[in-house]
Amino acid sequence: MSSRTIRKLENKNIEDELAEINSRLLEKSKGQKNGKKKVKQRVARNKFAAFLDEEEEEKEKEGVDSDTEKGINKINDNTKINESEERSAEDGKDTEEEDEKFVDAKERIKGNKKKNKRKKKKTSKVKTIDQIDEDELEKLLSQVELEDVKSGRRPKKEDESENITLEPSGVLTLDCRLFTAAMFRRCRRFVSPDKRYMDPDREYQGLFGKLSNAAIKDADSTASSFVTPEVLKQIKRMSRRVRGWGGSDHRSVPGRTRKLTLTKIRDDWIPTNRKPLVMEEMKEGELKALIRSKHPDDWDDAVDSQIKADTDAGIKYFRMTEGPLYSRALTTEFFISIAIEPDHESVIQLLQKAPYHLESILQVASILQRQGDKSNTNGLIERALFIFDWSLKNTFDIGSGCCRLPFEFYLNRQIYLSVFRYITVLTRKSTLYTAFNYCKLLFSFDPANDPYGVRYFIDYYAFVSDEFQYIIDLFNSPLIQCYEEWITPSMCYTASFCHWKLGHIDEAKEQLRMALKRHPYTGYAILSKLLGASSLSSSYEWPTEKEVSKTVEIATAVYTVRVGQMLGDVQLKNFVTEELKSLLSAKNAKDILQDDDKYYLNTLKEIPHNLLRHVILSDETSAMAKIPESFWSTHEVYEFDVLPPDHGTKIYDYLDQNRAAEAVINRSAQEVDSQQIQQLIDQAHEAQQTRNNQQ
Repeated sequence: MSSRTIRKLENKNIEDELAEINSRLLEKSKGQKNGKKKVKQRVARNKFAAFLDEEEEEKEKEGVDSDTEKGINKINDNTKINESEERSAEDGKDTEEEDEKFVDAKERIKGNKKKNKRKKKKTSKVKTIDQIDEDELEKLLSQVELEDVKSGRRPKKEDESENITLEPSGVLTLDCRLFTAAMFRRCRRFVSPDKRYMDPDREYQGLFGKLSNAAIKDADSTASSFVTPEVLKQIKRMSRRVRGWGGSDHRSVPGRTRKLTLTKIRDDWIPTNRKPLVMEEMKEGELKALIRSKHPDDWDDAVDSQIKADTDAGIKYFRMTEGPLYSRALTTEFFISIAIEPDHESVIQLLQKAPYHLESILQVASILQRQGDKSNTNGLIERALFIFDWSLKNTFDIGSGCCRLPFEFYLNRQIYLSVFRYITVLTRKSTLYTAFNYCKLLFSFDPANDPYGVRYFIDYYAFVSDEFQYIIDLFNSPLIQCYEEWITPSMCYTASFCHWKLGHIDEAKEQLRMALKRHPYTGYAILSKLLGASSLSSSYEWPTEKEVSKTVEIATAVYTVRVGQMLGDVQLKNFVTEELKSLLSAKNAKDILQDDDKYYLNTLKEIPHNLLRHVILSDETSAMAKIPESFWSTHEVYEFDVLPPDHGTKIYDYLDQNRAAEAVINRSAQEVDSQQIQQLIDQAHEAQQTRNNQQ
């Protein structure tokens, strides 16, 4: 590089530092003798001229960015020090006394060199600026800029696209490509859970105070399900033979040094040193294949740019694969017991034979939940989460919000289901802040597509956790405002409640009015729930001439189930009631209901799949009743994989095809035999009736 380029990259902070020293020396010299004062000032000017004058002239001409100068000066600190010393040595007018005055300034400039004595030998090996090529220089500058942003010395540069505010799009495209990586960087904190609160015990400590070690040990040693004392002794004996199983903190697993993050090993879990599932980070070629499977018309450059944007944003993609303990024979047996020859007892027996078969764990948990056995249900779901926890790679950072699990892969969907089920367990335990963090985790797996409809229920967990500002900020972020379908009724109305909680009464009124314009049917339903059927006036009922889509009915039913708990504060309840009554009065109702074009959900011809998954898995009867009967007749719905996407893998890819085909043939033969037997029974019955009539 030329000397001109080097001067452009000088550090502005050192200039300011030297200028400050100069002014301080000038002030000190005023109290001294006039003769010495003139000499010192003249020498000082010459001294600083060697450092600054020529550089400042060049910078005024070139308009150099001081931040860039700062970055390269950090990289080549020693190089510049040598240059500065050479320049000062060339100045023949320097006096010995003046050198003593400036020794402090030089020491400050060479502070890093003196503090790091061990690096003196390496100084000669450091590249000078002339030896650094442009690519390496750009990389080093970006690293220094990142350090400055983290330390607060430099404000973060905003992407030009981040400052553009767009109206929500009414067309929800595949993969939601309007939601860019730049937008995600602004929204990252909304999907980044606090790893400290992924354990419900932490929330219990916040509620009841710090527990004693004996109490914690007793809780950790509690079995997750009912087992006899004899069986429990056998399991403990086995655990001592499996090296690395459990440990004193119940968070150690064989084959790795990293502790469990989400779960603790229970005493009734069968010890094993083989993983049921393994997590793999997807490579660039796999990502390209995944994108092309969904967007076959995309150009290669578009695919590459999408992958690069995600990489620059720190986004990583992972997929679950079969581990040493995973058996396709077991999965085939499970599928036969669920889909071909339904038999709950067979599934329970399969779980006893293979205690870490994930599909069986989740299915048996659903069976026990319907039977009212909540204790064993919670233990099984925690075991399912343990399988995910055990499989985590070191590069999968739960708290970053940047780790994706593509929903197209069947085994990934089992992890979605495990986390969703665990949220219901935490809700039953009333550890709602922990559940809120798991909602963030589930959201982070795929924030754009949101396969499990987190946008329909995360507001509840945030509200009951007193995270009011979080909801307001989330509502105003691209994670909600990018598409009309993302602006759910729950987010709109809960944001109004949060404004009221924070004392923003005017904002609460305006937000409630906006929510009523976007989702008027939900507003009528909330008022009906608050007033009660007996006190509800006909003027506050939804107009019969206004048609409502099934999507609106289901989304409203999902929200009104929880809205009563959020409005437990009497003052908030009165505020919402009075405001809704005012807005829905005969005078104002026409203005609200005439904006049919803003009622986006009412225009949807098909119910969003993520809303259906949430309703089916939540088992909320009021919302389930709104699902049309035609849906059940046209879709095969299995609890272990509700509405799988068109692209990607399914359970059929993990079956023994010969064994499954044999089961289908046997079932068909049994059906034929049953039909023939039924026909013979019917014929015998008709013959008997004929004889009776003849007699």
